[in-house]
Amino acid sequence: MIVKKVVILGGGVLGSQIAYQSAFSGIKTVIYDISDEAVQQAQQKIDSYPQQYKQDIGATDEQVQAANANLSLTTDMKAAATDADVIIEAVPERLDIKESTYKSLAPYITDQTLLLTNSSTLIPSQLIDFAPNKKRFMAMHFANLIWTHNVAELMWAKDTPQATIDDAEAFAKQIHMIPILIHKEISGYIMNSIFLPMINAALKLWANGYSDPLSIDKNWMVSMGVDRGPFGFLDIMGLNTAVNIEMGFYQNTHDEDYKKIADKLTEYVQDNKLGVASGEGFYHYPNPAYQDPAFLKA
Repeated sequence: MIVKKVVILGGGVLGSQIAYQSAFSGIKTVIYDISDEAVQQAQQKIDSYPQQYKQDIGATDEQVQAANANLSLTTDMKAAATDADVIIEAVPERLDIKESTYKSLAPYITDQTLLLTNSSTLIPSQLIDFAPNKKRFMAMHFANLIWTHNVAELMWAKDTPQATIDDAEAFAKQIHMIPILIHKEISGYIMNSIFLPMINAALKLWANGYSDPLSIDKNWMVSMGVDRGPFGFLDIMGLNTAVNIEMGFYQNTHDEDYKKIADKLTEYVQDNKLGVASGEGFYHYPNPAYQDPAFLKA
């Protein structure tokens, strides 16, 4: 399957990254979002990517200019979806929002269009009843900072045709991702099945008053020899996304710790402290304290 047009539904943190990676890979790419304000916010994210691509992977001026030329944004679902080979849903991690998005998409998608969800915790069988073309639907989950963390986790519901899986794998390779096939459905996929327990352990320590975010991060960074801690990762993820994930855990488990965490994170979100996207979360950006060599000095 050779993809010529990709549509991203939702220009948030990962949606905008996926779109730029697709455009950088030479594919005409459209970001659809629900309002002019959302489109403007997506454009602000996109404007930061050329410099990051140059710095992190050695992209040339010609490459980023070509990527910019391949990318457009719109609030018109019909115009976005028409003639799309691949549509990637990257809306917030809530079933009601995803259902509404798929209903809006239904009149404009063809039976041959590959429809992928970038859900990080919801599994395909939870979403497939909403999908307008069920035989061409599956999950493709990306990591944050996808131009360097270039893996794509592929997961599918029972009875998904092999041709759909093969086409998704081929598309992942076309946009320079390493496809990781997950043969049984699991919430959290592979990376988040490993990553989220660590994040939740850190959040529980903070929410229950055992320690503060910077101390937790310092401990993790020194002990594990890594360049950022759990709260640095949360800022990259986006604290609004973290709220949705924690509320999902609470609804599934009724563990009051998850509700306590979500409530504390919500205070940050209400103050527009979303993380990297807004310039402040647990750290201030673009120069977070954990990048300062003095952060870990004895």
